[in-house]
Amino acid sequence: MGKAGFAALEAAGLAITALAAQAVIRGLLDQDTELLWGTVSRAPGGRTGQLVLLGFIALVAAVSGGWAHVRREPHALPDGDTRELRGRGVA
Repeated sequence: MGKAGFAALEAAGLAITALAAQAVIRGLLDQDTELLWGTVSRAPGGRTGQLVLLGFIALVAAVSGGWAHVRREPHALPDGDTRELRGRGVA
């Protein structure tokens, strides 16, 4: 995957995390609202199951976006430095 693919994955992870986390917070504060316009209404466990599902989606999106961010920007050492970066060889 190239830099553009990592950037797209990072952006998608950020957007999905923001939407899902906002829905979880709204669901906790206002018990009468429908979570994400009913898109998770078929989740088992009622409202608690829906909140757990949205929390899991937010967590997975945050981890994948963070992973893409780390992979997109290489960790480089200053010129002439041949040390290793904590388990990563210098490219």
